[in-house]
Amino acid sequence: MRRMVTLLTDQEQREAFGKAGTLFVETVARLPPDALDRPGLGVWSVRELIGHTCRALLTVEQYAGRSSASGRLAGPADYFIEALRNETIHDAVADRARESVGLLGDDPASAVVEIVGRVIQLVDSLPDEHPVGTPMGQMTLVAYLPTRTFEMVVHALDLATAAGLAVDVPAPALAASLVLSTEIAMRSGRGEGLLMAVAGRETLQPNLLRLGPD
Repeated sequence: MRRMVTLLTDQEQREAFGKAGTLFVETVARLPPDALDRPGLGVWSVRELIGHTCRALLTVEQYAGRSSASGRLAGPADYFIEALRNETIHDAVADRARESVGLLGDDPASAVVEIVGRVIQLVDSLPDEHPVGTPMGQMTLVAYLPTRTFEMVVHALDLATAAGLAVDVPAPALAASLVLSTEIAMRSGRGEGLLMAVAGRETLQPNLLRLGPD
């Protein structure tokens, strides 16, 4: 039987998305200029990681109102489970991150402010059930948003780590990301390992969810 973790309401998911956007904007704004070409995550530089995270937002614009030929997805965990079935997805994501650098121009912080503001405004104008046609399958807007919240929170923390910054993740965004992480772990057969690591019984497995470039 499929197990679903549903601890946040639709309105709370919308709030979490907005808070994650603010976190991303504020984190990029704090990056020193000389940090942009430092190693960011795996094969990505900090600049490429910013580009990747911007693309995670721009897919809301790209997919909203479209239909997908890949079937229907019940929730955000399904999105990631389907994505991770593709063994070549990490290479493709890494390549798209490099391509997204051009969106940032000479002032990445200003570009991020514009993109985040524009996408949040779009989300605020659409109903929860608005169709979103992703490559992984058809979803509603409110089911897709947690995947974007997760991306922004995790990558804001990645950026902070790369630049040696301390960040305070807003509680709604952190809660949404943790709930989704738990469901992905459960659906991947790794829920017990995650629980035992949180309880201090075992060491957390590296790449437990394997979401990111090698």
